[in-house]
Amino acid sequence: MRNKQEWFNEKIAAVPQAVMTEVQLSAEIITRIDAILKEKNMTQRDLARKMGKSDAVISRWTTGFPNLTLRSIAEISAALEEPLIFVKKSTVERKP
Repeated sequence: MRNKQEWFNEKIAAVPQAVMTEVQLSAEIITRIDAILKEKNMTQRDLARKMGKSDAVISRWTTGFPNLTLRSIAEISAALEEPLIFVKKSTVERKP
């Protein structure tokens, strides 16, 4: 008979890599939002008011694993005046 840990490990192994990556990226973005809020001595309520959003929307975005869109990430970045994600620029030159 399998124990709970073996069962759990089997289920985790069956999760597609894209889903695992999405969860990891969401967690990292949420962590970044929390860090910026702390640096700026802001609360989630302050962010909600600055963005014209409800407290519930901000809470959804900053707890659990929301499906953040590029638009919501851009809106949060603009409100916090800080980038939430960094994209490495390509060093490959493109031909015109």
